[in-house]
Amino acid sequence: MKDAPQKDSCARVASITWGVAPIKGVDEFFQHLCALVEDAARRGGSVVLLPELFEVELLKTMPDGPTHAVATKLAPFATLIDDTLRRLAQSLHITIIGGSYLRSSEVGIVNVSAVAFPDGALYFQPKNCRTQWEIEPWGLQQQFGLQRFPNPRLGVLVCYDSEFPEAARAVAEAGIELLCVPSYTESQHGYQRVNWSCKARAIENEIFVAQSCIVGEIECFGLGTGYGQSSIIAPSKEPFPASAILAESPLNTEAIAVAEVDFDALAQCRSTGDARPWSDRRLAPWTF
Repeated sequence: MKDAPQKDSCARVASITWGVAPIKGVDEFFQHLCALVEDAARRGGSVVLLPELFEVELLKTMPDGPTHAVATKLAPFATLIDDTLRRLAQSLHITIIGGSYLRSSEVGIVNVSAVAFPDGALYFQPKNCRTQWEIEPWGLQQQFGLQRFPNPRLGVLVCYDSEFPEAARAVAEAGIELLCVPSYTESQHGYQRVNWSCKARAIENEIFVAQSCIVGEIECFGLGTGYGQSSIIAPSKEPFPASAILAESPLNTEAIAVAEVDFDALAQCRSTGDARPWSDRRLAPWTF
């Protein structure tokens, strides 16, 4: 029997707000990607989170076109992004939650988060629930399922998936204590839905939740402006801050939010206090 995976008592999380840059070539996109991840590692990030669909910056390198063409324009870059994330994770000795990007699959083009580990392993977490925009006009297909990773404390839900309490409950029941939520929202409404959902999931399950965002003007292929700020969230209980925010980037600015998450403190949080939603979750049936 294999030994159980080692669990470190702390992790340093770096959540990236990606500012869409006016690039003119594909090489500039990959330089931007490498620079942000390397900066996050220099700040001590052992777990680095990129936003959902950070690859939309690549659209800047193409002649403008119809919105329904976005998926077919971006999906061919998946392998290059895979290889870059794997190389960065190995060379920097970090875990990278590669936001999400589009890739071709047996069912069609899908939105998937790739998670790269320092040993070169690459795992994939699909986005389970598509937004209406992803269904039409993008024409993305659906994949279902939750992925377990070599680090048993780590889980991923892509953007809209965080708005469903049962999804986060499933990963928490599996032992996940750090939930990463890469997001891409174009308005304050959309950002708040995801951000408030992340805070609710942290409270309900007494876990850490990290959210990343993409910001700035895309202004092509029918896309507008990204809106948001990245954050690392704890349950709003002692021994954590009353605000529940361990770190937060400035609004609508490329930046990196960095914070240490202490899993021993999380265990203390779960076992103390007058409200213990994690341990009390099954005490009474909910009936009419």
